[in-house]
Amino acid sequence: MNQNELLQAITAHRRYLDGEAGGRILNLKGAALAGVELSALRLQSARLAGIDLSGAVLTRSRLDNADMQSANLAGANLAEASLSGADLRGCNLRLANLEKANLERADLRPGQQIYWVGGERRVRELPSDLSGAVLRGARLLEADLTGARLVEADLRSANCRHVLMTLADLTGACLARADFTGADLKSARLNNAEIDDAVFDRADLRRAELKNIDLSKASCKDAQFAAVTPKSSQADTARLVEAHQLWISSGGRDGRRLDLSGGVLAGLDLADTDLSGAKLSGCDLSGADLRGAKLCLAQLDNSRLRNCRLEGADLSGANLAGADMGRAKLSGARLAPMPIREPDGRHSGRAWPADLRGASCVLAELTNADLREARLDATDFTGATLIGVDLRGANYGQAILKSSSLRAARLSDA
Repeated sequence: MNQNELLQAITAHRRYLDGEAGGRILNLKGAALAGVELSALRLQSARLAGIDLSGAVLTRSRLDNADMQSANLAGANLAEASLSGADLRGCNLRLANLEKANLERADLRPGQQIYWVGGERRVRELPSDLSGAVLRGARLLEADLTGARLVEADLRSANCRHVLMTLADLTGACLARADFTGADLKSARLNNAEIDDAVFDRADLRRAELKNIDLSKASCKDAQFAAVTPKSSQADTARLVEAHQLWISSGGRDGRRLDLSGGVLAGLDLADTDLSGAKLSGCDLSGADLRGAKLCLAQLDNSRLRNCRLEGADLSGANLAGADMGRAKLSGARLAPMPIREPDGRHSGRAWPADLRGASCVLAELTNADLREARLDATDFTGATLIGVDLRGANYGQAILKSSSLRAARLSDA
């Protein structure tokens, strides 16, 4: 699209907004418009999904309710722009200038990217990225930034009242004088953030990471910090786990196999617990502590393990197909094949591999993890740390390794 065609399309969109004859909604899906000048324009409800506006100038423009899914706005100047209710899922806003921009009720959740593997349709999530973005004085009231990256972003004096930032990464961000009253910051990462004079009154900070944070510098009236699970639920889970361990030790003669498929165990402390063979399909274990746990041959397919502590855990032969392990900590975890024994206890010479097909390991920590012979078809390791990981014999040909660190990884026996 040349400059003249663009101007004609914008003019037709203005007529559409005003209800005039010849009006037509602006549709620039997938257009390449890097660096374009679009200041002070009325672009409400425009269709801009997948557009490249990197380095573009959109100061004071109206983009309310626009569809901008997966748009590239890296380094764009959106100062004082209005994006109220805009669909910004999966957007790249790295280093963008959003000073005093209006993002009220904007949708910045992870965006879905569709791709095909062997003729099979797959979907993966890409988090919205605002790393290094300038959001000074921005209005984020009730915006949804679930899982968004805001590493080293500048949110000084931003209005973040009732914002949704569950699992958001605000590491090193400047939050001085920002207002997070009533915000949802569960499992968010605020390590090393500057919070001088910030307000977290009535905010939900359960399971949030707060390393090197001095909360005395902020207002935290009635904020929630402890990940509280009802005592009755904890007790019930403890009884079920005890029965499961009896089932293991008796070879299935006594006790009962643990089946919590579809259940919620978020934030529970299950460190060093033997859950081998447990049925946990579709279970929510977000933020749970499973360090050193035994989960051999466990059914964890389609489970939610975001921000889970799994350092040193044994997941040999586990089924993790379709599991969400975003930002999970799996350093030293074992995901190798599980040897299959004969009924008399002798080794059969066969083994059951761990299954991570279609799983999301985005930004996961897998340093020195053992993934030998694992099934990794379409496993998403975007941004994951795979230093020293053992991938010998693993089927990772179609795995997504974008921006992953594979230093010192073992890929073959050679």
